[in-house]
Amino acid sequence: MITIEEIDKHLLYSPSAEEGDTRPADIYSFFPYCYPEKTQELNDYVKTLKDDHRLANNYSNINFFDHDFVSVWKRNNDIVGFTTGYSCDHYPSNSVRILNRFYHNKQTSRVRFTREVLRPSTFHCVQQQLIMTNKLGFDNAFISREPRTNKFLKMFTKSLNDRSAFKWEFKKGPFLVVANDEHNPKAWQSISVAKLNDNNFWEEWNETN
Repeated sequence: MITIEEIDKHLLYSPSAEEGDTRPADIYSFFPYCYPEKTQELNDYVKTLKDDHRLANNYSNINFFDHDFVSVWKRNNDIVGFTTGYSCDHYPSNSVRILNRFYHNKQTSRVRFTREVLRPSTFHCVQQQLIMTNKLGFDNAFISREPRTNKFLKMFTKSLNDRSAFKWEFKKGPFLVVANDEHNPKAWQSISVAKLNDNNFWEEWNETN
């Protein structure tokens, strides 16, 4: 069951799942320019992070005002995770990357091992971000991950197709998702996309790679 409420203009909310989620949290999504105080709260939060994750720099050096929309995980009103929607000229036209900079706090919201593929909180976040994608008039919402996680992304895509109203399509990379960074192996990733409208998403990726 999907539970998403627009509790204020451009502010979406989904309550924490009561069961079946190893990372339960209340999920909020919003446009940074509409909620500057909430956005600044996240900017301040990332400055406090102490994490030895191999991608830690991706999460600690963020200005959330530079992103199209933001989703935040909260438990007992404390931030325990976040992710964004982000667009740039390098992507196919009118496309936004969702679950961008997806982070869970090491101390309070990260589990060492789980067999979950699409936990309720993540599914609600994806659905919220698709609503935000539509509000901004984007044609495509895509998720990308390094090829070493292809097996997971394929399963994740299947789970989305089993539960979402949108059709998701996975393609094995490598696709260059960071402009002018072709020498960085982490910049080459595989992609799963939901097309909100018919378009030439894959053809444009081929033209830029």
